[in-house]
Amino acid sequence: MELGFDKAKFTCKFGYCTGKAPDLADPSLHVKAQDYKRRVSGNMRAVPSEEIFKLPKAKNYYVSRKYDGEMAMLFFDGNSVISVNPGGTARVGLPAFDEAATLLKKAKIGSCVLGAEIYVRVEATNAHPVQQVVRILRSPPSKEDLNRLGVAIFDIIELEEKPVDSAAKVYPQLKKWFEKGESVHVVEFEKADSIETIMERFTDWVIGEGSEGVVVRHDQAGWFKIKLRHSLDVAVIGYSEGTDHRKGLLHDLLVAVMRSDGSFHEFTRVGGGFTEDDRKTILADLKKRVVPSDYVAVNNDYVAYEMIKPGKVIEINCLDLIVERARGGPVKRMVLDWDGKRYSATVRMPLVSVISPQFIRIRDDKEAVVDDVSIRQVTDLAAVPDADRSVHEDDDPPSELLERQVYTKVMKGNTMVRKLLLWKTNKKDRNDYPGFVVYLTDFSPNRQNPLERDIKISNSERTAKQMFDDWGRKIFITGWEKVN
Repeated sequence: MELGFDKAKFTCKFGYCTGKAPDLADPSLHVKAQDYKRRVSGNMRAVPSEEIFKLPKAKNYYVSRKYDGEMAMLFFDGNSVISVNPGGTARVGLPAFDEAATLLKKAKIGSCVLGAEIYVRVEATNAHPVQQVVRILRSPPSKEDLNRLGVAIFDIIELEEKPVDSAAKVYPQLKKWFEKGESVHVVEFEKADSIETIMERFTDWVIGEGSEGVVVRHDQAGWFKIKLRHSLDVAVIGYSEGTDHRKGLLHDLLVAVMRSDGSFHEFTRVGGGFTEDDRKTILADLKKRVVPSDYVAVNNDYVAYEMIKPGKVIEINCLDLIVERARGGPVKRMVLDWDGKRYSATVRMPLVSVISPQFIRIRDDKEAVVDDVSIRQVTDLAAVPDADRSVHEDDDPPSELLERQVYTKVMKGNTMVRKLLLWKTNKKDRNDYPGFVVYLTDFSPNRQNPLERDIKISNSERTAKQMFDDWGRKIFITGWEKVN
């Protein structure tokens, strides 16, 4: 294991340096971090607190406190510690890392790889813990701020280059190594031989002390993450209808939160929590609100959403909000503009993956306005990059729609849709934009891949118009009926 890095490519402040994994002496450390995150995510089952009693009855559980911070993999080579997160950010020189290295040397450890959470030990009262961690790690205001960061170790992944996969070995060993640590320590944990003990620790740590949740680990039963459900108010922007015997019933809703600039940020799909009566009445109401959209979204069954005029608000709850994909990098979702008549897509921006969203009720006392369905509900719970940035902040001249044709065709009871667009980008002077774009979306629920897209570009309006006309003659043939 080689822990060197190219200091010229890292940013250093107060002895703390941060950079990207490709600039490490061993870039493969990033792959290890990604693989570990993916493996843990695949093995970890999210469980709402009210279902703790459904855990398999067994002895030798280990229940640990969940810390609200940045997950990172720590690498120790016998001399120093470096962290790499699944997103590819490497960190060196945190005071807590120096203490960890000192304690591991005293324990006569030659090398190890650890799973850890970097968190704020002393929290300010005006900011969410995750946001504080991100702010300090990104650009520490002072040496004192770096000293506020703690490292809670929750796993031994490798010890002397050999894998470790037993909870019964991990926790006692970590306690032995780090029991005298101050800024670095093993996560608070307890061995539990009953579901009642797990419930007690959840009540103490989460209900009583406000921790984010608990993690329960068992060598045979697996990993479980137990948290309270979060409640959010969201705007309904689309719906899909059931098929076959579920025709006439709501299948699921496409919902959004609103950014401060008034745009709608696609949030999640909600398909659970509805009664059969809900599915009838909500669908009947939403069918009256259908509006045009230049953005096509499909649900998990590859059924296209009908977009609706914004206004209706629902309350949902969810088990967790995940800001990072398993291999690292932000979770990006489409931001939509509503001009009073139709939706148009602007850009995909970071948001979250929503775990186990459930419908609670319709909020007739709220509207689809920033104050009622703000993205701040999400950022109060998770650190979302660029959440305060306007999607139009760095706008170039807006594109101009020149031609639009939409045709439908019914086959075997399913509606197929083909939409052909021609627009002028008004950005031809930029090297990364063509002058004109011809864009086709072809949706057919009967295909293995229901939604297909194709694109043609040109810097000549005349050529682009010819492409548009030729393409239209080719695809809009017998049986297709023009919508507009």
